Amino acid sequence: MALVDYSDSDNSSGEDDTRKQSNVLKRKRSLEPNQQPALPPLPDSFHNLYASNARASKHDDPSLHGGRQRQIPHIEGQWPTHVYIEWRPSGSESEILTNMLEKAKVSLPPNVRLESLLKNDLGADLPLHISLSRTLMLATHERQTFTDVFEAAIGTSDVKPFTVTLEKLHWVANYENNRWFLVLQAAKPEYNGLAELLVASNTVAKRFGQPSLYSPEKQSSPPMMTSGKFAMGSLNGAARAAPRDSGVDNSTFPLTPGEDMSDHFHVSIGWTLERPHETSGSSGSSTMDGCDSEKLELEVHGIKVKIGNGTAAHECVCDDALVHLKSYKYSSVDKSLLSRYILKHYWNGFVELLPLWLAPNMVTLLGFFCILANVILLEIFIPDLVGPAPSWLYYSFALGLWMYSTMDNVDGKQARRTGQSSGLGELFDHGIDSLNCTLASLCETAAMGLGSSPKGVFTALIPCLPMFFSTWETYHTHTLYLGYFNGPTEGLIIACSMMVLSGYYGPQIWTQPITDWIDRPDIFGSASVVDLWFPLIFGTFLFIHLPACVLNVVKARREKGLSIAPVFTEWTPIIIFTGSCAAWLYSPYSTLMQENRLVLFCLTMSFVFGRMTTKIILAHLTRQPFPLWTVMLTPLIGGAVIGNLPLLGFSAVTPNVELWYLRAYFVFAVVVYFRWALLVISSICNYLGINCLTITPKPAPNQKVNGGVTSSGKTHKR
Repeated sequence: MALVDYSDSDNSSGEDDTRKQSNVLKRKRSLEPNQQPALPPLPDSFHNLYASNARASKHDDPSLHGGRQRQIPHIEGQWPTHVYIEWRPSGSESEILTNMLEKAKVSLPPNVRLESLLKNDLGADLPLHISLSRTLMLATHERQTFTDVFEAAIGTSDVKPFTVTLEKLHWVANYENNRWFLVLQAAKPEYNGLAELLVASNTVAKRFGQPSLYSPEKQSSPPMMTSGKFAMGSLNGAARAAPRDSGVDNSTFPLTPGEDMSDHFHVSIGWTLERPHETSGSSGSSTMDGCDSEKLELEVHGIKVKIGNGTAAHECVCDDALVHLKSYKYSSVDKSLLSRYILKHYWNGFVELLPLWLAPNMVTLLGFFCILANVILLEIFIPDLVGPAPSWLYYSFALGLWMYSTMDNVDGKQARRTGQSSGLGELFDHGIDSLNCTLASLCETAAMGLGSSPKGVFTALIPCLPMFFSTWETYHTHTLYLGYFNGPTEGLIIACSMMVLSGYYGPQIWTQPITDWIDRPDIFGSASVVDLWFPLIFGTFLFIHLPACVLNVVKARREKGLSIAPVFTEWTPIIIFTGSCAAWLYSPYSTLMQENRLVLFCLTMSFVFGRMTTKIILAHLTRQPFPLWTVMLTPLIGGAVIGNLPLLGFSAVTPNVELWYLRAYFVFAVVVYFRWALLVISSICNYLGINCLTITPKPAPNQKVNGGVTSSGKTHKR
């Protein structure tokens, strides 16, 4: 079915149970005493694949995997890792590969048993692959860092999608000569992306002290051997054969210094523990008769990293993760009285003004454009963030923020009106919210006339803290909680009101004593709103918002029987983000505040923080491990170091050097963010068969679609 059906609470479960029991009784009565069921018994291989007893021993037992010997011993805390290009052959391609395998079996001696890598023991098709690494053994703490560093390496390699042609059939032995692989050799493509990907993979492997694939260093390889119709090569050096259930093998061709590596890439389609030929001939290679004409093509759009039993896809989001989007159901709890009794009616009326051809994600984007337009106006008319500016500009700030909030709250309603609800909606919605954190607050900073001061920096960046912890909370509870008084509703109304007051009275009212407006010197003394701003905002976050998030996460973990302590390590990215921002901007040696560079800094942090939290949202939607790192934090740490070089015994950099570093960081952040965002959105759209910014046509009756699910319809989000 195209849509997920949710059970009707009005239906009686007792009636359903009675009906089920009745059907069971009827089926049982239909069988005669000696009559056997129509379905055949399950094969023994099924029970072997899904054994009920867990394997207790940590030692290798060849009987558990077809007699194969583990080449790398199991060490607790070590994670075998592989980098590879996955290939899932089509039906016609599977037939060609099966024919090749059958021809190979016919040509082998009777004592040689050729096992297929095309299908499992139950006959289901298996994915094939081209290896880009040897077996890498990572420590537990290196897994996430390896993934992030590898992602950065691929991002900077500028490898474009390409096609690989598979044509020649070969025999390849592992280095120990105790396992042989039947492989299809990859022809050198016109655009040699395989070589570029291998360089990136080997570079990262070396960085973690791991061996390189097809590397001649300190290796000696057995000579090539030929016999009959097949050429037999050897594995390079210490490359190991992976267990079959790992999904990756490391069979390779021997490599000599200076040799082009293009001829070494291949796809394994079968294996055997017996030597295919008893005699060896001269060095060289040959192909199987009739196979050269059966050329197969593999489209390369991304690569995968397999760490233990988990797989991370790069250049795209893997299907194993995206499958969770098909069962997506948005969940939120909004306790705000304003939302429930007043704003709900406003949103319901506003969404009726939107045309049905307007996609819900475009509604979200239009709201964000209101913020971007005001940031541009801010840079033109009040670049120092102090002012005073023309009154209409402050009114524009208020209107833009209000329209952003309106669009943010009706996009889900528009999705339900148009039948476009999907997990992409939540990712897009909250991703835009993350980008907006440091931009809308820039307008608030200017409306209060705080400028590039310590309080201005605080005002511009403080929204990142509650946004991160709300996202962290949602990751664990799978529900967005909004309290009786929350930032997206009451906080935003207060911000809009302050902007309107700045337009009418001028931003100087926030530095005037409160007693000029409220005659209670016994309460306020000589304090102004700006004087109370930091303790009020930070105290609200520290003593109300953060404890509520922690309590909800702890409750969710206890309900699932999970430990509590590990979740606090997930605060690492926000600690690094906050600490680095503070260390850089508040450093006495930094000139960013003196030179009034807060707008550029906040634009940069918009993409950095947006990437950081959107990765969490994506992990929440796809049930993936919590992302502890993003490569975009690395230059931020570098900026904190640059801003404090005198503390490290070095000379301070000039204001011009610091400015150009920030500009380069901004360009880097923009490129990395949009490249990643486009790849993720494309992967989700292709998987679910939907469009991002346009309405996806509804399928005809009885027509199946790839995905797309409904939400509960009880909240204003998708």
